[in-house]
Amino acid sequence: MRSKFFSIALFVFIIATVISCSDNVVPDFTYSPEMPKRGQKVTFTNTTTADDDWEVDNWGWNFGDGYKSTAKSPVHTFKTSGKFKVTLMVDSNKHWRKSQTITVYDTIPQIYTDEDSLVYYQKATFSVLAYNPNSEDVTYYWTFSKNAVSDSIDEDGHSTSAEFEVYFTKHDVYETVQLHIEIGDTVKDVDSTFYIHNFNARSIIMADKDGSLWRQRIIDNGLEERTNMGIASGKHPFSLQTDDNKLYIFDAGTSTGYKSNWLTDTSGDGSIRVVDMGNNNAVSEFAHNRGTSSHFGFNNGFVDKNYLYWTDFSEFVYRTPKAQSIGAFDWKGSKDAQTAVPYYLVKTDRLGYYGNGLAENQMSGGFYVYDNVYFWAKGGTGKGIYRFDANDILSSNSTGNVAAPAYGAILTDYAIRAFTVDEINQKIYFSVTAPADKVGLWVSNLSGSGATRIDDSPMGDASEYITGIAVDNVSNKVYWAYTSPYAEGSAYFNSNPATHRTGIKMATLATLYKPAGAIQYFSLGVSAYGLVLDEVGKK
Repeated sequence: MRSKFFSIALFVFIIATVISCSDNVVPDFTYSPEMPKRGQKVTFTNTTTADDDWEVDNWGWNFGDGYKSTAKSPVHTFKTSGKFKVTLMVDSNKHWRKSQTITVYDTIPQIYTDEDSLVYYQKATFSVLAYNPNSEDVTYYWTFSKNAVSDSIDEDGHSTSAEFEVYFTKHDVYETVQLHIEIGDTVKDVDSTFYIHNFNARSIIMADKDGSLWRQRIIDNGLEERTNMGIASGKHPFSLQTDDNKLYIFDAGTSTGYKSNWLTDTSGDGSIRVVDMGNNNAVSEFAHNRGTSSHFGFNNGFVDKNYLYWTDFSEFVYRTPKAQSIGAFDWKGSKDAQTAVPYYLVKTDRLGYYGNGLAENQMSGGFYVYDNVYFWAKGGTGKGIYRFDANDILSSNSTGNVAAPAYGAILTDYAIRAFTVDEINQKIYFSVTAPADKVGLWVSNLSGSGATRIDDSPMGDASEYITGIAVDNVSNKVYWAYTSPYAEGSAYFNSNPATHRTGIKMATLATLYKPAGAIQYFSLGVSAYGLVLDEVGKK
């Protein structure tokens, strides 16, 4: 007990000593004149206090304009007008520091921003440095171009505020800001020109149904226009994936539906292509199915650290190292023989689900790998998402009711066209094509529980309904591609919600505590298949 009491007493003594020491010195200073002008000497008077038993003999001044001093009470001349953060540090102790922002004026009012350079779509505070030692009444009349956006600027580009935030919607241009200012009876007209810099930003890449690839950057304060990447997206690029600076395009080809002659059909014209976005968007072909069955195409894709995965229309999932392109797709002529190709991963009737839900000849709705578990979505009679690992894949066909893998099937009430996983918030976002009363975009917990519909927009062609979904945990948004079956100007279009329009939609992500947010448009009007987040910032 005595030892414990001694330890507590020592701890209290140490804490008290630290607190006492921190109060030994209180740095402070004043300056004169209170409204200095450019080129005028400013006297800084050191008013630091210290305990009687504490001797201070080291002073460090930083005037915020690149100049410093070690004098106790220095005199400094600011060569330019502006706002400067002046800091006094005592005895080189970062805890004994005092800072004040000093405004240095000019004879002529100066337009001032709090940023050294102005950046596209990034806010900067505008104000004026106006010498007014007698505190006379001041009126302001600002004029900006149509590229300037602020709550304080009217539709004609004018503002009467003393200070306000502005951002600009065009980059690589010069913007001239004008100010008419009245200080008492004095009237001045000043202007200043600023260059608006571009910046690197993450983006959404979308595969337009017209065969184009588009990029639209994700920015904080607005929406910029999408730009054409100048790359053909393919015929039915249902799935896009990125890995660092590589973009993978999974193009199912011309024919995407079920074929009764799928074992002998040779109409395939799909491919997997790779775009090197770090090398002038150079395009190479990873795989193709030309001359083989369209059924064994590239309907869905997924990329992780080591592998590239894809599913055909219904039967197979394939996997191969990302660095190992396969060229012409190897079709062995029968389903069982196909399991011998080196990139084969799994076949519907070689899972424990066979006879328990995972159906053949029903469209695959995407593939995902998370925490060493495979997620395979299906539509039709075998609807849902099926979860398994390598140990669940049978070496040969099984007949009868084989026990389902331990991870189980989820969301089996929904025919799923596409899905993705929000690993941070442990959610699944998925699009549903059947039953009719469940059509839309949904979110559920990773376990499949708590399914909630986000978007109930109507469906046209089921095979093309919301095929692209992307999660971005930085912007805290989920993005999805939607094409309305109703033309602009139609009766349905005119009488139904604005969120039923063609375009790339977005909503804030669902979390443990909050549902997904209200639907907004990220890119209105584009009719897209696949889309993907490009996390590498680009201009």
